[in-house]
Amino acid sequence: MVRNDVPRSKDAPKKGLKLSRRDLAHVMGTSALAAVSLGGVTGLPSVSKVVSATDSVSDQWRPKYHFSPAKGWMNDPNGLVYHDGVYHLFYQAGETRRRWDHATSTDLVTWTEHGTKIPATSSIQAFSGGAVTDHENTAGFGEDALLCMYTGHHDDGTEDQRIAYSTDNGETVHKYDGNPVIPSDVGDFRDPNPFWYDSDESWRMVVSRVQPTDGRPAGIEIYSSENFVDWAYESTYRSGVEGWECPSLIELPVEGANETRWVLPVSPMEPRSVEFHVGHFTGTDFIAENVVRADYGDDFYATQCWGNTPTERGLNITWMNNWEYAMEGPNPGWRGAMTVPRTVTLKERGETTDVRQHPADEITATRTKTLVELDSEIITPSKDPLAKQDVEERTVELIGTIDPLSSDRVGLRVREGDTQESVISYDVVGEVLHFDRTNAGEFFDAEYYGTSSMPMEPLDDGTIELRVLIDRCSIEVFANNGRRTMTNLVYPDWNSTGISLFAEEGAAKVEHLIAYELSDNQ
Repeated sequence: MVRNDVPRSKDAPKKGLKLSRRDLAHVMGTSALAAVSLGGVTGLPSVSKVVSATDSVSDQWRPKYHFSPAKGWMNDPNGLVYHDGVYHLFYQAGETRRRWDHATSTDLVTWTEHGTKIPATSSIQAFSGGAVTDHENTAGFGEDALLCMYTGHHDDGTEDQRIAYSTDNGETVHKYDGNPVIPSDVGDFRDPNPFWYDSDESWRMVVSRVQPTDGRPAGIEIYSSENFVDWAYESTYRSGVEGWECPSLIELPVEGANETRWVLPVSPMEPRSVEFHVGHFTGTDFIAENVVRADYGDDFYATQCWGNTPTERGLNITWMNNWEYAMEGPNPGWRGAMTVPRTVTLKERGETTDVRQHPADEITATRTKTLVELDSEIITPSKDPLAKQDVEERTVELIGTIDPLSSDRVGLRVREGDTQESVISYDVVGEVLHFDRTNAGEFFDAEYYGTSSMPMEPLDDGTIELRVLIDRCSIEVFANNGRRTMTNLVYPDWNSTGISLFAEEGAAKVEHLIAYELSDNQ
């Protein structure tokens, strides 16, 4: 197996007690907390992002074109499915007791919230899972019923797999009377994700056995079913590997080859990250050819892919946070955001299959105006081609090609203020892209998750390509045509809006750079 990722060590001390999401839910799983968490449940639709152009505590970090809840807590994406022109996004809500809340979009940018659809009970929380559309009514709930598979997390720590369904496109969701459909008397068994397997016209599901039991090793378990209700165990992928969560499994074409590969995203709990396992699926077994780290930032976890999309583009979304500090960060009345929807494409590269990630094409619709465009501009330690340009914004897309020339280090400073900056820099000698948020505003600093980095060879002509999406509380970097990505949260002051270019110990050249202002147009 070829492994293309290079794990990054963390030397920074961690604040607080390190707990898994299972531990957090179990520790907080009291009836008193249940009453608190369920008190805010609503079934009324609302516009996701209600933002005013002020520096209020609630607004200054609320994303403009990323999904975030109007109020309260959010973590993992759940039940991603497309049906009748609508993208469904269920997600984990409830800081103390998990439930499924629901949002929809027709353009992957503007989202409408519809409240809680799978609530927690006094003894069972609704943990993560997936959803499908049952076109053939195999389960008997109705043609084109929306079928959700979720983990029932019991207050004693055990976890089993359950069904909920909707016959009105998600407006009302009912729990199946025969739950659980996969019983269990142990914990650390969660995150079921079902899909339709065309080869034999039946259902498959992947689910995480996070820790081994007496009868089963740790790993990603594969199940099959004819009717979505009765499930049979088939195999375990990477038997014995512990600490994996949030699997999904999709088939994608390989560009440059008349063949397909299956991609299995998983989320290792140590270090908190996402991996793409690329290989073959026989219907019973998954066999990996290579493993790629999906993102090298600190705020990218629990990736899930949309099912039933019109085209095969590996459309997915990811929780933009980190369990190491998610409950300690700023809390302006809402907590949690998703990355922009992304596409995963596969490209033949020698004897392996290359993975590329790009923002979904729909994101280009958020471009409201061009802020600046540069061609063949030299950068030196004393010359910044952006110095006299009007590019001060909080929501920006930057697309650029840079030739490092004689410089040792070249890059961008974004969300700059009098004392604040987020720095994206390329180490020319070490061939590493760095992100530094030690002076980016609140919460992060040099002693606490201030920096991240990723290996990045230059392109064949010696240049580097960067596409950077900047929102009010996040910076997503797509490098070298999507071969590498890095996602990080930042919490700058409202007036920290500057952008600059820099080069150190020599000159570099901007081959081309364009900056767009972005907005969700709400």
